[in-house]
Amino acid sequence: MVISVPVHAQFLNSIFKKKGKKEHKKSPEPQPQNIATIPKPGPLKKKIDLGYPQSVKKKTYRIDVLTSLYIDELEKSDKRFPDRSLAGIEFYEGVKLATDTLSSFRYNMQVYVHDINAANGNVEALISNHKLDSSNLIIGAVQSKEIPVIAQFAQKKQINFVSAYSPSDAGIKNNPYFILPQPTLQTHCKYIVNYIQKKHPNKKMVLCYRTSVTAEQNAYNYIIDNDEPAAFKKLLCNIMPAKEQFITLLDSTHTNYIVISILDNVYTDSLLKQLYAWFPNYDFEVYGMPSWKTLSTLKKPDAYPNMTVYFTTPFYFDPSLTITKNIEKLYRREYGGKPAELVYRGYETIYWYAYLLNEYGTIFNTKFNDNSACIFTKFEIVPRYDKEMNFLYNENQHMYLYKYRSGSYIIEQQ
Repeated sequence: MVISVPVHAQFLNSIFKKKGKKEHKKSPEPQPQNIATIPKPGPLKKKIDLGYPQSVKKKTYRIDVLTSLYIDELEKSDKRFPDRSLAGIEFYEGVKLATDTLSSFRYNMQVYVHDINAANGNVEALISNHKLDSSNLIIGAVQSKEIPVIAQFAQKKQINFVSAYSPSDAGIKNNPYFILPQPTLQTHCKYIVNYIQKKHPNKKMVLCYRTSVTAEQNAYNYIIDNDEPAAFKKLLCNIMPAKEQFITLLDSTHTNYIVISILDNVYTDSLLKQLYAWFPNYDFEVYGMPSWKTLSTLKKPDAYPNMTVYFTTPFYFDPSLTITKNIEKLYRREYGGKPAELVYRGYETIYWYAYLLNEYGTIFNTKFNDNSACIFTKFEIVPRYDKEMNFLYNENQHMYLYKYRSGSYIIEQQ
């Protein structure tokens, strides 16, 4: 197993232990109490020949990892890592730990890590200088703006491109080599609607939404697109609604079901606190957005004591698993401290896709159902279609559902 980075990136390895990263101060997350089963929305079905070439088995496979490390800035200063580099560095750390593990299994993989913010290292330069031509798999921990050019190159070269960081599909269409492990906002919204329709088929729902923010307007549209007729009583929340607007929508004698298609955690927190202040004796079941995973107030027992809050996430790293504890030990020995979520995501991304390459060769796209090597997330990668049933790309449909009540949570999974 080889992990290689551009020559100047060797500087990165030499300073990890010298300087350390800016310390993350995070409150410990409560442990899950149990795991339940929830209904699965089921992807659109359509038989289609995606025209994959014959897979090629090799003695050695090359994986190119694209991420933002900002190494040039580090070489010019004696400061700590800038905040904007932390996500890329954490993903890199997980990649490095995974390659070390796979090396012990005698996997023949060459993993090249490219800092796309380095001089002459941006995506366009990598492609024009033929740096990715020999790749058997491209893994991009990149922003949405970088996705189209990588996806176009991958399709032209018939190389799989895993967009491991962003939930954006960047408008990609008819590209069977584009793989999206982190589902789009549309998929999250569809999942939530499917779940509440099955769990509460005869209940009226309140839908709180905003049209003043583009992404939240999109979330509202995605929910309405999957909505049964008249399932929601809608309340526009571009400004904080008055108490009188809520009174006509709520019931003091039964549980009130509310869907909130608002991604802004600050506004969400204000809205939930206001509901509790106005209606402390009402009971609420609230369904929200994937961004709520970083809503720290949910972990406070007295924040919303009369509410059960749900939101979706495609990733969950069970701290009780042996593999999680082993990665923590490896990380502590290599870098010190405790690994962040992106370390686990970098680790599992390399681990599973290296397995697929090793087991099935360069074109493993018909073997996504083999997730036996998925150490945390049981990815369900399936073809994604638009409303007219035109193929778009391959997307993960697997979700976990967080259920918070009084500062504690359980994880429900399909």
